[in-house]
Amino acid sequence: MAHLTISSKDIRTLDGLYSLNDLHKAAGAENKHRPSLFIANAQTKALIQEIEQSSNSCFEGNNQNPSLGLGIKSVHGGANRGTYVCKELVYAYAMWISPKFHLEVIRAFDQAQTEQQSEPEPVQQSLPNPIQDDEKLKLINDVAKSLGITESIAVVSATDIMDMVQTIRNYQQQLAKIQTSPAWVDQTIERVKNATGRHFGEG
Repeated sequence: MAHLTISSKDIRTLDGLYSLNDLHKAAGAENKHRPSLFIANAQTKALIQEIEQSSNSCFEGNNQNPSLGLGIKSVHGGANRGTYVCKELVYAYAMWISPKFHLEVIRAFDQAQTEQQSEPEPVQQSLPNPIQDDEKLKLINDVAKSLGITESIAVVSATDIMDMVQTIRNYQQQLAKIQTSPAWVDQTIERVKNATGRHFGEG
């Protein structure tokens, strides 16, 4: 059912019915507009009778209070204390108060209906597949082989693993330079020669 907010006031609902007490507050809470006066109004009683006779009555299936009439629920205690009615009587109550408030209620229902229709369907986001145990073991095995570890079981600290990863990245960077900048290779070799005082091929 539509969730109503009128004059910044949330209108409570109960069993598909709307709180007349909250509507009364939203309309200004004047004494002459008390819900009890509206319910006792002859025109309201006639409207309730017409709704009762309607096959499309919004009251069907609600837990009703026979002393008030079909579709009207009165709660005398707790957080939901008050009088609750269906949408048709909400419109009638708003019109009984004033044309201005009647228009506010109509627009509030329209707005609530629009928001209800425009709510996107919840999208279930899929999480990335976790790395399987066999993949983890293969990764550890590959790292161990690259270090020349031949034992069947190897325990490596997290710090050592991070150092290994950094070393591999350094190798990747150096290889990238070799592939993309041959001049850099020649310059590096010359620097090594000059630093050691040796030349390749010489004794």
